[in-house]
Formats: sequence, C-alpha cells, structure tokens
Amino acid sequence: MAHRERSTLNFIAALAALVVVLVLGVMHGPTPIPMHTILARLVHPNRTTTSIIIWDIRLPEAAAAALVGGSLAVAGAVMQALLKNPLADPYIVGASAGASLGATLAQELAPLAGLMAPGAFVGALAAVLLSYLLSRGRGTTSMLTLILAGYAIGVILASVTTFLMLLNRQNLGTIFAWEVGGINGVTWVQVGISALLMLLSLLVVWPFAGDMNALLLGEEQAHHLGVPVRRVQLILLTAASLMTAAAVYISGLIGFVGLVIPHIVRRLNGPNHRQLLPLAFLMGAAFLGLADLVAQSIPVIGPIPVGLVTAFLGGPYFLYLLVKHNRKGGWTA
Repeated sequence: MAHRERSTLNFIAALAALVVVLVLGVMHGPTPIPMHTILARLVHPNRTTTSIIIWDIRLPEAAAAALVGGSLAVAGAVMQALLKNPLADPYIVGASAGASLGATLAQELAPLAGLMAPGAFVGALAAVLLSYLLSRGRGTTSMLTLILAGYAIGVILASVTTFLMLLNRQNLGTIFAWEVGGINGVTWVQVGISALLMLLSLLVVWPFAGDMNALLLGEEQAHHLGVPVRRVQLILLTAASLMTAAAVYISGLIGFVGLVIPHIVRRLNGPNHRQLLPLAFLMGAAFLGLADLVAQSIPVIGPIPVGLVTAFLGGPYFLYLLVKHNRKGGWTA
C-alpha cells in the first residue's frame, strides 16, 4: 500500500475513533443517555435534567479530554523533534514541577478562591522560561543543557512543593487529586480558554513541520538546509510549553500521553511531521477520551483519576521502548 493511502486510512481511522469516543463519553455515566435523546437535546436544548447533564457536564468533559489528549500528544512530538530525544515528553523541561508548585501555592494562599488551575498554568510557563534562560550561553541555547536545566529546576521545585504540602497538610488531598490528573467538573469557560491557547499554539507549530523534519537530522544539517535553527527552536519550545500549560490548566498532570502517542504514530505512519502532527492530535484525543471512559467505569472502586489510567496503559509501553532500545542498541521510530 502506498504511503499516502496508508496515511489517509490512518487519519480516517483516528478521526472515526475520536468521534466514537466523544459519543460514548456523552452517552456513558451514572445516568446512561441513549443516542436518540442526545441528538434531540443537541438540536433542541432545554433546561431539563437530561439536557443539563449533556450540555453542562458531559459535553465539556468529553471536549476537554479530547483537547488535552490531542495537545499533549502534539507537544510531545514537538519536544521529541526539538530535543532529538525519544524519551522527551511535554513535561521534560520542568513544566510539571512548575505546574505543581503553582497549583500548590494557589491552594495554600487562597484555598477557597479556586485558583489552582490558573496557578498551575503560570507555574508551568514560568518553569520552562527559567529552564530556557539558564540554558542560554553566549546568545545560543544547547538542547542538552536545556534538558539538564529542566531536570534540575524540576527537582528543586518538586522539593519546594513537598515542603509546602507538609506545612499545610489539610490541603494534601486536594493537591494530590490534582496532581494525578482529572477532567471532572470542567466548565465551558475553562474549555474555551484552553481551546483558544491550544489552537494558537497549533497554528504556530504547523508551519514548522518541515523544519522539525530537518532538525531530526541534526542542527548542523538543518542549518545547511536553510533552517534558522535557534529561532525555530525557541518558537517550538514556546508553543509546546503553551500547549502543555493549557492542558495542565484543565486537567492537572496527565502523564505518558505526550510520550507514547508520538511513538505509536511514527510506527504506524512514519516520522514526517506534516502527517505526524495532525494524526498525533487525533490519536491523543481519542486515547485520552477512551482513558477517561475507563476511569469512570472501574467496578467496585468507582471513578478514578484519568491520570492513573494513562499511567497503567502508557507505563508498559514505555518499558517496551526501553527493552527495545536496550536490545537493538539504539532508538528507532
């Protein structure tokens, strides 16, 4: 089968999977809603209990899961190309630790104000910016130094977060629930804010798909191909960080999506970012939507944070990647 035909089929399959997951997300819940009722309430909304459940609870949660999953997958693909590191994910340069500290500070300083999400957003961006500034030297930025700076910043911020949590233990439950990731209770306002930030970031990233292909060859080769390497790296880092922060804003910290989905897409469709980015968004959206359905359907225990489900599903695949790397002596797409 020709590569273009395979790419088209993969795209159609991913889009169909996303549509099915979105529909199931609206149908499924403590009160199951049949498809014909959903269609009726979408066309003719009213203030009945069923309509409120569809429009104010399940639709925003389904949309949020799709947006977060898609954005984390794209951000992960960008970071892996930018850092030429197959273990890179959206949080690799300190975003997760910054988000945790921002959320913790917001909860500690104003526990009743509901500022954990904005605090996490600001904290994630601030941590990435600090890592970037520390990695700069003589007007250039080393990607290896950026990774190391992000790791160091992450360790420091995580220590501060733990200290603050121990100082005010009554907030431990709230902060822990946020850190394991969850999409319950999101509003259309939150979805709209995040969707706008994610869309802007995606529009920034897309024109650089060809440059990302060149960066995979190495910075020197990319430079010879006419890529303004430093400028492209800064733009991509900023856009990926904004996508990650926007995802954290409505979902907390959800791991493995940004690491695993780009690898799966490369295996299915190849490393060309012109196809990889849109397909990663669709597959990431469908994956997190499905994970959220699983999280809501655990027998006996009841609903669990979706971040636990992505860890259960993504962790074994990550171990598979490590074993594959160890046996072959190098990473393959």
